[in-house]
Amino acid sequence: MALAQALFEQLWNVATPFGESAQEDDYGLTPMERQLLEIIAAGGTDEVAARGLTVSLRTVRRMMASLMERLEATSRFQAGVQATKRGWI
Repeated sequence: MALAQALFEQLWNVATPFGESAQEDDYGLTPMERQLLEIIAAGGTDEVAARGLTVSLRTVRRMMASLMERLEATSRFQAGVQATKRGWI
């Protein structure tokens, strides 16, 4: 029961009301994008990020590709450097 409650609480915290777009912060990041950057910056793999964000591996890879494009990065390392320089993480 505690596990189900913890999962619900995590999902509730990152959920977007039906029909609304996710709120973006001052850098144009959604809460899920920020969490993804934090997981990747801490050395997490796509699989770890997918589990942590409770989304599919494909969604994580799509989100990461979008972030890399916005950061004009050709590698994840470069994306991390650019995100840090911009104050995203």
